Amino acid sequence: MNDAIERLDDGTLTFLPERLNRDPVVLRGLTSDEMWIALGLGAVIGLVLGVPLAVATAALAVAPTGMIAGMTMTLFVGGTLLRRAKRARPETWLYRRLEWLLASRWRVRHRTLILYTGAWTVRRSRRLRPALSRWPS
Repeated sequence: MNDAIERLDDGTLTFLPERLNRDPVVLRGLTSDEMWIALGLGAVIGLVLGVPLAVATAALAVAPTGMIAGMTMTLFVGGTLLRRAKRARPETWLYRRLEWLLASRWRVRHRTLILYTGAWTVRRSRRLRPALSRWPS
């Protein structure tokens, strides 16, 4: 490693990696947190669909099979859709978008976000003449 290229005279680095603190993409555009959420959601969907099917077919193994199928479909479909939605956007876009949806639609934590859309004005007034003193001299 050439030290003259890596550092300036004052000791500062010339290169700082910008993606150092980002979550790595694990599977189909999903980070690890997003993948676990997708897996949990897919397991619940598969269980909800698999239990009635297991009762109808009198086969107990259909319920866990439905969970695995739901998790697989959620990972592949959800990963593809989320990758398309996150393309060319900042890394925190998804979380801010979800926060905005919760605040605007269901009024969850709505006091922490500004939800007003429209033109902002400063409403300054101009003084046409100098202000008179209120106190007599």
